[in-house]
Amino acid sequence: MPDPQALMKEMMGSMKVSGPVKLWDVGGGRELFALAGHAGEVRAVAFSADARLLASAGTDGTLKLWDTGTGRELRALSGQNSTATSLAFNPSGTVLAATAEDGSTQLWDVKTGERLATLISLYDGGDWLVVTPDGLFDGSPAAWDQILWRFSQNTFDVAPVETFFNEFFYPGLLADLVAGQRPKAPRDISQLDRRQPELTLDAGAASAAAAGAPVSSRTVGVRVNITKAPAGAKDVRLFRNGSLVKVWRGDVLKGQAATTLEASIPVVAGENRLTAYAFNRDNVKSADASTAFAGAASLKRAGTAYILAVGVNTYANAQYNLKYAVADAQAFGEEVRRQQTQLARYERVEVVPLLDAEATKANILAALKRLAGSGEALAAGAPKSLESLRQAQPEDVVVVYFAGHGTAQRDRFYLIPHDLGYAGGRDHLDEAGLQTMLSHSISDEELERAIEGLDAAQLLLVIDACNSGQALEAEEKRRGPMNSKGLAQLAYEKGMYILTAAQSYQAALEAAQLGHGLLTYALVEEGLKKGEADSEPKDGTLVAKEWLDFAAERVPQMQLEKMRQARGLGVNLAFISTGGTAKDAAPDEKSLQRPRAFYRRELESNPLIVSKKQ
Repeated sequence: MPDPQALMKEMMGSMKVSGPVKLWDVGGGRELFALAGHAGEVRAVAFSADARLLASAGTDGTLKLWDTGTGRELRALSGQNSTATSLAFNPSGTVLAATAEDGSTQLWDVKTGERLATLISLYDGGDWLVVTPDGLFDGSPAAWDQILWRFSQNTFDVAPVETFFNEFFYPGLLADLVAGQRPKAPRDISQLDRRQPELTLDAGAASAAAAGAPVSSRTVGVRVNITKAPAGAKDVRLFRNGSLVKVWRGDVLKGQAATTLEASIPVVAGENRLTAYAFNRDNVKSADASTAFAGAASLKRAGTAYILAVGVNTYANAQYNLKYAVADAQAFGEEVRRQQTQLARYERVEVVPLLDAEATKANILAALKRLAGSGEALAAGAPKSLESLRQAQPEDVVVVYFAGHGTAQRDRFYLIPHDLGYAGGRDHLDEAGLQTMLSHSISDEELERAIEGLDAAQLLLVIDACNSGQALEAEEKRRGPMNSKGLAQLAYEKGMYILTAAQSYQAALEAAQLGHGLLTYALVEEGLKKGEADSEPKDGTLVAKEWLDFAAERVPQMQLEKMRQARGLGVNLAFISTGGTAKDAAPDEKSLQRPRAFYRRELESNPLIVSKKQ
């Protein structure tokens, strides 16, 4: 997930000047153009990387773009809040950044003159926020409730930015804007009904804990009281220490003016910080209700690390067979098991493989449901390995890995299991055949329902399949995963790590010379076995964020390197997609396989540790 400060550092800095701007021929020493146009002095200028454009900022609050070849003013940019003191273009010259005296930075589309976003840095703790004129935002959570939207020019008609979290939060917004994407908000933010539900939260143990008596019972009863909801109340969520433990979906009032929702949740040793919130009918988020208490030291327990490793080479329809998915799943499961055993952070490390004919839809979902504590008995003929799975506890870690076919259809992503349901020819797949296959596959919505009940300290999902980036797509065209109602929103709420092998429109590639898919090779062989993923910082401790970011950056590099090396030796190196198509043409930058990683930045104070040098 790109660091906004790092992005800004990549952009060229400006020169601070005073007075009118003139362009000179350095070789000949003659003046080419005098760029007249600012009413006051010019405070800053910046050239684009190709030197074809010049930006200037005046004390009159104006920004101007100039053609350096002709001295012609291309356009004036209006809407800067205060005088800009520093300017910078992004490397491609498509975005101009203007930092003002008030500390804010405005981003502008060079081609259209449109103001794209405002970036605000809160220097205490490094918190930041970027927001577009129509309401999309990203940033650190601590900044969400410190910055307010003001409506109708009324000083008191305000709401915190995070109020519009459900539909307007857009992770990666700054990176996308700088890269040239132009996302749009789904609705007019000013037209939303902003009347929020009012919640209170009560845990029976809280009063005793406040009196100095830590809670010693493993579970505690919690009541979420909705006392007022003039615009409705729905989709109520309850969190313990920032991780979702219970959700009530849909309208919870059911025609009543108020209601109380009850749940029994596990208690952990130490801090138990409970938070609840709801949304009104326009998806406007309520203020958080919270309470906290301490769990007794007697509740402390060593956890279990569960690794569910799924790989499918042999499909029920042999035309869909793969070569390296099983090897990928086995290598991933074994290496993660070895690293977690060395860490000795868990009482036991349990690897549950589901390979080839065992990797059916029923078995995969049964494994996840057992970890979520569904209590359902295993079906006759289910693999014996599933019997070792128990309901995950708040001290456990659950890692789920899938290598096989995947497909993105409309706004959904599907894992295709062994029993794909379609027996026809691969080259003759029609709509009816596709729908049959999808009905036998596992959608991101089904994954969401299966994972929702998991109450584990850490969750990691790796999908090495074609089109897997769709699992992190919104229902609209924009990329904000938190805006969807499927797996991606759940990932945010659970503090779950997700790595997908490719973008929603891309294949996930295998290489015969590696014996693995590119993603798994980068994760296992280079990232873990060679220790190359430990880089930020290089301290001997590899956390999930470093590991996933390494793979996301390494896969496209690897694809280019292997291609160039092979051609230099006169070898025809072919990359095979998990769709089975040879990819032996030299890829360009846009066609390179690019994995996608997601993790919650604010939870990195207690990261998932993947490996550690002994």
